[in-house]
This record gives sequence, structure tokens and C-alpha cells, in this order.
Amino acid sequence: MAFGVRVLEENGLVVDKIVADGNFNPVMKGVDAKKYPTMASLDPCGDTALNYLQCDFLIGELRDGAEFLAAIGVGDGAVQSLVRLCELVRAEPHRRLVFIGD
Repeated sequence: MAFGVRVLEENGLVVDKIVADGNFNPVMKGVDAKKYPTMASLDPCGDTALNYLQCDFLIGELRDGAEFLAAIGVGDGAVQSLVRLCELVRAEPHRRLVFIGD
């Protein structure tokens, strides 16, 4: 089960999208919710939308959580793809990052 990840404009226009690495499923892989609260909020069974402020937190968690992510099999390229999408959200007002779960 892999997340579909989209950057959306306020009007619903898709700016960019990827399919996340199949190993990127922090909740199902036992992420520490106190250390990584944003990653711990990504619902594997539903959709999760993050605004530009939350994307800033996610970028920090992706960088700080490199050891955890490597341990669950998520490669650096996959992490960089998520960071790139977060940066797209932060680049323009009214954008959001949507993780689409199963």
C-alpha cells in the first residue's frame, strides 16, 4: 500500500503528484508520534491534507527522521521527492499537500 501524494491549488488543480515509496508508511511502521507528530498523523486508511505550515514541520521530520526512514526501507530519493513536494506547497499561497491512503 503506497500513498498517492498530490500538491493541490485552492481550486483543486493538481500542481504535481507522485506515488510515495511503498515503504513510506510511518504509522504502520511504528513511527514515534512524540518525535515525529506530522508523520504520525498521515492516515494510511484515509486522506491527510497538510497546509504550508505543516509542510514545514514535515520537512524537518523527514530530515531528522533519516535513520528511522532508512530502517523501514525508505531511500533518500523517496525522501527528497516528498521534500520537493512540500517545498512546492510552501512556494505559493493556498496550496496543500494531500496524502491519499488506501
